[in-house]
Amino acid sequence: MTDPGTPPPGTVGGPDTRTWRWEQALNIFSDDGTFPITPARETVTAPVWLKWEAKKEVNDQGTRGLLSAAYQTNYGYWYAEASVTPEVESALTPFVVNANKILNGALGDTLTTVKRTTFDTAATTLRDAAAVLTAQVEPLQTWRQKVGHEGNDFQGRGADAFGNVLNGLGHRCRNLVEQMSRERTSWDALVEVRDFVARYALQLQQGWLQWQSGERRSYDTGMGFQVHAAGSDLIWPAGVLAAIWQSPELVADIKKGAPTTTTEYMDNQPRYPVSTILGGKLDQAGPWLKLETAAKKVWADHMVNHLDGYSAGSVGMLTAAYDVAGRYLPQIQAPTPFTLPGSGGGPGPGSGGAGGGGGDGSGSGGPNGPNGSGGPNGPDGNNSSLGGPPPPPTVITNPNGPPGPGIGGSNASLKVPSGSYVGPNGVVLGPNGKPVLGANGKPIIVPKGSRVNSNGEIVGPKGGAILDQKDRLRAPYGPPTVESNGQSALERHLSSLRRTPAPVPPPSTSLPMTVSRFDPLANLFSGPGSFGGSHVSVSSNLPPSFAAPPGTTPPPSVTGGPPSTGGPKGTVGGGGVPFYPPMAGGMGGAQGENKGERDRSTWLAEDEKTWGTDPEVAPGVLGRRRRKATRRSAVVATSDDTQRDHTLGLGGQAFGNSATTG
Repeated sequence: MTDPGTPPPGTVGGPDTRTWRWEQALNIFSDDGTFPITPARETVTAPVWLKWEAKKEVNDQGTRGLLSAAYQTNYGYWYAEASVTPEVESALTPFVVNANKILNGALGDTLTTVKRTTFDTAATTLRDAAAVLTAQVEPLQTWRQKVGHEGNDFQGRGADAFGNVLNGLGHRCRNLVEQMSRERTSWDALVEVRDFVARYALQLQQGWLQWQSGERRSYDTGMGFQVHAAGSDLIWPAGVLAAIWQSPELVADIKKGAPTTTTEYMDNQPRYPVSTILGGKLDQAGPWLKLETAAKKVWADHMVNHLDGYSAGSVGMLTAAYDVAGRYLPQIQAPTPFTLPGSGGGPGPGSGGAGGGGGDGSGSGGPNGPNGSGGPNGPDGNNSSLGGPPPPPTVITNPNGPPGPGIGGSNASLKVPSGSYVGPNGVVLGPNGKPVLGANGKPIIVPKGSRVNSNGEIVGPKGGAILDQKDRLRAPYGPPTVESNGQSALERHLSSLRRTPAPVPPPSTSLPMTVSRFDPLANLFSGPGSFGGSHVSVSSNLPPSFAAPPGTTPPPSVTGGPPSTGGPKGTVGGGGVPFYPPMAGGMGGAQGENKGERDRSTWLAEDEKTWGTDPEVAPGVLGRRRRKATRRSAVVATSDDTQRDHTLGLGGQAFGNSATTG
């Protein structure tokens, strides 16, 4: 539907569709060119309808003009007559002709402002686009299942990044279809509007035919009687005037004033026709003006009864159809990228101290925390978000658009573009999903729970007060809290799906090593439960003592994600009591002989029997009191001190730097 521009005042109706008139309903589809605007009915009723005259004739002249009356005396005929003015004919022509053009164009779908075929084209386009997007979801999901999982050919950090791209593409396809299919599909709404446009034209045509029908209509003249005439006679000013003039009540009233006595007949005084109903002799302007007023009233009432009723109902129907369709044709928003948190660098460089030696920082990096060295605030982290860099922020620069946030003064309220919204971290995002910048060039950050109303003002989370500049925050809210192992709920769930059995819970902070799913030691628990099917590689670079150097803080958690390439080395030290293995020679036995299930059962049973399973408290001494709890696995690592390892039962091999089973 093309925009014909702003119509003149009164050309179309207002918000209340019940007040719309016939010509206003037609002008919705006028282009003011090929289909010109239908003028208001006041252009027809404003001019003078009648021109009249009164004169004496010696002989009978018969009927003269549209309206005529005469009295006869001994000296001649006294005539009063009237006809329609040219001005009213000129005003009536565009009213009828223009209305007929628009109506026929709507019925034949030849209008320039709206064509029903365009609704079919738009509906087909949206339907086909949704079908194409929907068809991509399953292949993307199938492809995603073959990337980054255990046993897939493509694994590692690159596989995770590519898998996240596939997740994002699938999410975008689904989200776009969802935006076009809320409650009902957009294409069905378009087809419905097309049908309502056709019905709109049919209803207007029905009123037009009723207005011109030959059925007799009755209307009050305002002069004490009703006029009865065919509807086709009452659509023209001349027809209305003639119908009133010929009404029995007015004809009888004029005849009563004719001369009846000899004196009146022989009197040589003017004897022009007179009407009590019209209010005087017809050689004066007053009676003719009263007749014209009555005719205009009847003409307007005939339009109201047979045109305005259909037009108001049609406009209401069409308005409702467009409003409903508008809800199912929302402005499509770019889908929010579906990304998992990227992996950060290590927790920081190793630090030496009195006592044991410092670590080499080879621990795997944690998630992008707010304060980690590899996180957003760290100096050396190479934290690549799998979803790509964020979009550039939105800057309010349009001087003719919504004003930007004012600073101080009377314009201190926060004003943002319409369609903006508040993100989960308090940052105000524009309709394009990019941060909105204030006059100071910084993102607008507001308290959580705030919202943007239809005027672009930001409403606070409590009390519904409008926020202003003083309510802005300096920094966004931090990411959602995660468990002590550094994984969010989504990460833990995905990890549990990709490993058999579920990942081992992270050790307490007293365990002086970092274990990730990419650490060789992590593979110890990724098999079916027996050491016989795993390849265990134990590094020989661990320090002789597991005690943390003085002044260092143990890592807060271990991660389940890949280490960041290029990030800083992490501190390997840890506080608390050293972790001593619960058995002697267990690993050596498992290494030397493939006794599988027996070794595993014996090792776990001795572990629980001796040390208990409390995950929060590290064992303080050998022979700790037995506690009832759930079974928990442990990771055993050898050190450079092979003599010490042999004494503690960490291996049955000859002294060496490393042990490998497989």
